[in-house]
Amino acid sequence: MRRQLVAPRVLKIFQLTLAVAGLWGCSLMSPEQDIPTYLVVPSMEYAPGELQGTSSNNITDLWVYSATDVVGVFPLPAVVPLLESDMEGGAVTLLAGIRENGLSDRRSPYPFYTTVDHLPNVGPGQRDTLVPQVQLVEEVRFIPVEDFETSNVLGAMAGGSGWDRVGDEAWVFEGNKSGQLVVSEDEPLVRIRTVEQEYDLQGGLPAFLEMDYRCDQPFVVGLFGFRNGQETALPGMVLSATDDGTSAEWNKIYVDVSSLISAHGPADHFEVYVECVLESGRSQGTVGLDNIRLLTY
Repeated sequence: MRRQLVAPRVLKIFQLTLAVAGLWGCSLMSPEQDIPTYLVVPSMEYAPGELQGTSSNNITDLWVYSATDVVGVFPLPAVVPLLESDMEGGAVTLLAGIRENGLSDRRSPYPFYTTVDHLPNVGPGQRDTLVPQVQLVEEVRFIPVEDFETSNVLGAMAGGSGWDRVGDEAWVFEGNKSGQLVVSEDEPLVRIRTVEQEYDLQGGLPAFLEMDYRCDQPFVVGLFGFRNGQETALPGMVLSATDDGTSAEWNKIYVDVSSLISAHGPADHFEVYVECVLESGRSQGTVGLDNIRLLTY
């Protein structure tokens, strides 16, 4: 197995997403074709580099390419049938796929994860099991925003008492601390924003806001753009509740913020913000946050 850290190749494959959407989860075969070799991939792992924080990920799909063609896109856990023709050019290339903005109709290879080349060492009709491990490509701009372990760079713009860095085990995703946002009848709006971090984000490039979160009601995440002393709120998406009322569930989200950056146009800098408004009929709503970071080129 050989990891490839060449960002242009990843970007090129990323741009083919729409073109291959019709090949979702299949490798077309006819009865006349040879018996395939089966590549079994139960899951994919992300291994962070030094100072890259958590290994938390939400890799949902496996994208498979031969040297000359697309083999298919497979939900994890996956069983990939590989014909002799798929391996004539050597190893197949495996990419980690995500759901952009958590949406099932926006599946794509994540442009910041390395690819994995693998050539099965078993014959036709046999199974080769592999758990591929990916890292961040060398050319990525990894911008840590906050993991709440030793600091909190997000300050309250509204509803100050509803935002805190907490160590309650029930509300900590990993480590010792997480962020917690609480809206109530006394404070129905809480808006927080990074304070003077001044993130330099350029339009026309892939850009994602990653974070782990849990919530019992919807909330908004996005960017503030700054130019010539003026600030503009750029809502990215509304995240739905993860808690069902009986158990808490954390989720990993990859929010595509490239369109927000491009829509704003030239900017002096950007800041990350989160906003929650108490739902009608509720007396309280709670949001947990952890491992917030920006990735771009």
